[in-house]
Amino acid sequence: MSSPENLNQLDPSNESNKLTPLEWLLGQWEGDQGTGVYHEEWGKVSEKEFRGKAYLIKNSEITNQEKLKLYTDDTWVYFVADVSHNPDPVSFKMTGMENSKVVFENPQHNFPQKITYEKIGSDSLLAVIEAEIDGILKRIEFSLKKLN
Repeated sequence: MSSPENLNQLDPSNESNKLTPLEWLLGQWEGDQGTGVYHEEWGKVSEKEFRGKAYLIKNSEITNQEKLKLYTDDTWVYFVADVSHNPDPVSFKMTGMENSKVVFENPQHNFPQKITYEKIGSDSLLAVIEAEIDGILKRIEFSLKKLN
């Protein structure tokens, strides 16, 4: 993966360098997660912002709802998660990107500290959230298929 210095430093004069490389995330994604079904969807608001939501469907009930956002301030790309158990939205800065993989990190957050999205094929992706807690790596994987 590219070094953070080369990777997140977007060229403000180049309009295609905003969120365009992450457009493969747009759409609705779903996958089995434990005894439920995890659902995540993304839509393009502008060249500088994607908005999304995620939730778990378990026993016909929607739980663990999250409001998600990807945005650029012309220099960096950020992932923001707004979840009910956190008093404020939590931001993660993009620290790595290749053609089909993007990494966001916030080492100060308890869990997760790292969020990775990797495009596996045209209709599948792997999302991973992880953090080191008391010297032990906690990692949760979400294998998702595109619905549309």
